[in-house]
Amino acid sequence: MTRRRALLAAAGLGGLAACSPAPDAAVAQQPLRVAIDLWPGYFPAVLADELGWLAPAGVALKLAFPADTDRMIADFAAGQYDLIGASLGDLIALTRGHLGVEVIVVCDESSGGDAVLLRRGVTLETDRPLTIGTNLGGFGEVFLHEFIDQRHLQHKRWTWVNADAAEVPRLLASGMLDVGHTWEPYASQAVAAGASKLFSSAETPGLVADVLVATRVTVQRRRPPLQAFVRQWFRAVDWWSANPLAAVQLISRRLHLAQAKVSLQGVRLLDLAHNRRMLGAGGAVPALASVVQRYSDFFVAKGTVGRPLDALALLQAELLP
Repeated sequence: MTRRRALLAAAGLGGLAACSPAPDAAVAQQPLRVAIDLWPGYFPAVLADELGWLAPAGVALKLAFPADTDRMIADFAAGQYDLIGASLGDLIALTRGHLGVEVIVVCDESSGGDAVLLRRGVTLETDRPLTIGTNLGGFGEVFLHEFIDQRHLQHKRWTWVNADAAEVPRLLASGMLDVGHTWEPYASQAVAAGASKLFSSAETPGLVADVLVATRVTVQRRRPPLQAFVRQWFRAVDWWSANPLAAVQLISRRLHLAQAKVSLQGVRLLDLAHNRRMLGAGGAVPALASVVQRYSDFFVAKGTVGRPLDALALLQAELLP
């Protein structure tokens, strides 16, 4: 018995693989429904499709860009997507509802792409309460608390506001937020409109990881197309690394985005070797487990979730090549 299997058995999960149903042949032929945010860490999916690799591998991709993270997660929980790209911390909303999910790919680490922004004309030295916004209940909340702690701002009176990343530039410009968390390309939009950057994920190494997640039922029923998709995903990651300019051109053309908005500045794509370590391939303890524990501790203490997250059940290397 491997160390990972022993740990799963101790957690009462050792029998999952043995009782998994066989893949459903009819379901496997249906398009793979994937939803992602406009975040460069998820764009290897776009690149693999644009390069024409998915169809020959047996994957019919149906790609969506909902532009509303909360809605995307809700629709995923309702079964409208097979796979979504999300921040690791945003999976809290899924696990709280007891939906069995698995992280099958760790896409990237944000190393500057996420930012805390200050509205023009506002100063942190003011004595009045300040509104601060992010997607509450997810990684943005932990990220903002890290900003507050590192800047020794615990004494301030904060009014917390739930704000989708895509809306933060508008909320800052309209005065509805004083401080907001968002990511590229929205962070650059806010700065261009007059906001100033206070903090970034470059100051929180390892905290903000973005992942591909599927339900356990989907992994069981759609294993062949998921495995093929994951294989082509890492092929696209390697191709992007070897052909950075061509990759940006292909993605920007497909998504009708300016090339600057496809930049990997502040984003570190993670290749297959990194994923093997992060997800615990070969029976190893997943390196990402400590980050899951950090989110778990935060949201359990807050009362958002009633029980700790099970990192060993969440992080799965079974679909990696």
